Amino acid sequence: MVGCLSFAVRSPRFISLAYGEAMAITLEIDQQGLQQASRWSAAVAKQLPFATSVALNDVAFKARQSLNGATKQYFQGPVKFTQTAFLVEKAKKTTLTAYVFANNQEGRNRARYLRYGIQGGPRVAKGFERYFAGADNDGTLPPGTALVPTSLVKTTDAGNVSLATLRSISKGLSTTNKRGGFFVGTPKGGSRPPGIYRRSREQLFPYFIAASAAPRYTGRFPIQDIGEKIVARNFNDLLSAALDKAMATAR
Repeated sequence: MVGCLSFAVRSPRFISLAYGEAMAITLEIDQQGLQQASRWSAAVAKQLPFATSVALNDVAFKARQSLNGATKQYFQGPVKFTQTAFLVEKAKKTTLTAYVFANNQEGRNRARYLRYGIQGGPRVAKGFERYFAGADNDGTLPPGTALVPTSLVKTTDAGNVSLATLRSISKGLSTTNKRGGFFVGTPKGGSRPPGIYRRSREQLFPYFIAASAAPRYTGRFPIQDIGEKIVARNFNDLLSAALDKAMATAR
């Protein structure tokens, strides 16, 4: 803890009152002690913005660690890409605001899909869904269609379709080869839904089926609760330690 302000008090002296036997004490402030306290208070005020920024950054990095770790609790088999989603924008003594946020940089964007785990709502089209909707097809697979993999598609431990599978399908796409490869669209005859099918020996094998509606997510990642608990448990101690250090090293 930062040393508390203290005032020097002179030893009280008893004064006999002329009008009776009642006793009184006089308390006086030591002016020298008051000046010392005033200088100490000014030093604290000078160091407080810097110390506060240090404490904010320390608690922000603790929150980042907790949020990244919590992805393993609230999401099924999250990949490392998800487990390292959260970053910190550090506070400065002139701003005194630190941000903990999901990476939204192009090529590293985790915020795009994590928002559905936090807020819920309909899932946006994935990259491969947009790609196949724009590939050669019979026009029955509109842009933005959600594609659900069948049991014929091997997925990763996290439930995602592997890049090797997507590349294999992309390489084998054909609208003219009636005996092999893959095609995007709706098979003729019968009542099979639109999707991505593999042709083999004059048979069709469904790899992806077009969903009638976009899947919806339920918000389940309590980012606010996790952050608030970290702040409540740590900030006061971190601020006290940062201010102690700043005062000890102040010039």
